[in-house]
Amino acid sequence: MMEAWHYSGAGNTFVMIDDRLHEFDLDTWMWMAPVLCDRSALGLPSAEGILVLRDTGMNRLRADFLNPDGSYGAMCGNGARAVTRFAIDRGMRVDPDADILLTLSGERYAVRLHEDDTIEVDFPAPRAEEAFPVGSLEGIDVDVYYVDVNSDHAVVDADPATFNPGPLRHHGRFPRGVNVNMVQIVGGIVHLATFERGVEAITGACGTGALSTALTLWRQGRQGDAVYIVPPSGRALEVTIHHDGSTVTGLSLRGDALEDADPTTVDMTNRVYA
Repeated sequence: MMEAWHYSGAGNTFVMIDDRLHEFDLDTWMWMAPVLCDRSALGLPSAEGILVLRDTGMNRLRADFLNPDGSYGAMCGNGARAVTRFAIDRGMRVDPDADILLTLSGERYAVRLHEDDTIEVDFPAPRAEEAFPVGSLEGIDVDVYYVDVNSDHAVVDADPATFNPGPLRHHGRFPRGVNVNMVQIVGGIVHLATFERGVEAITGACGTGALSTALTLWRQGRQGDAVYIVPPSGRALEVTIHHDGSTVTGLSLRGDALEDADPTTVDMTNRVYA
C-alpha cells in the first residue's frame, strides 16, 4: 500500500506520491500513471499527471513528472509549483530568503515562495521558436507559432469551442507532437485553453502553455513583459519575460498551488485505489 495526495496548480490537477524511500522505480510509475490519474473510484475528476517526490533537503527537492498516459520527460510548470508545495507540506526545510532548487525529470529550476502564498518558477530561454504563417503547415488554416520550453507547444488565435486541435496536435511537422494553445483576448484579458499532449484533452490550466502563449503574444507586440493569463479553471497565472532587447534570457511562471482533496491509499499490487 502507498498513500497518494491530490494537489493542483492553477487548476491543473495532479496526484502526488512521496517515494523518497525509493520503493519503486520509474518504470513502475509509468505503468501506474493511468491508474492513478483515473480517480473516478474516488469521486474525483481525472488528474492531469502524477508527480513522484524522490528526494528533499534544505531548499532543494527532486521529483519526476509523468503524463496520464505514462509518458515521461516533458516539463510541467504547474506541476513544478504543486510538487514544491507538496514537499513543503511533507516537511522539506526551507529558508524563505533563498531560492529553492527543484530538479524535475532531470532538469533544474529555481523556485521562489511569495508572501501571498503563490509560487514562482524560473525557466531558461526557449530552446526553439518558429512562426508558421497560414499555408505553411498542410491542412492548418490559421497562423501557428511554435515554442519549445522543454515541452512542445503550438499557439493559435482560436475559439476552443469551435477549433479542432487534433490535426495540429498530431501534425507531421512536429514528430513529438505538440500541445495546442488556443488564445482569445477579450476586453484586454488573455484567455487560454490548452489541449495537452499525454492528457489528450483541454486541461484546467497548463503552465508551459502559459509560458509559450505569453512569449508568442510578446513577440507579436500584443502584450508587455508581464502577461496575465486566465485558463479554464479561472485561477490566473502570471508570466514574466526576461529579455535583453529582442533576445529572451528567461521566463518565470507564478501562480497558486494547493492540496485540493484528502489523501487516499493505493493498492500497488492490484493497481487500484484502496
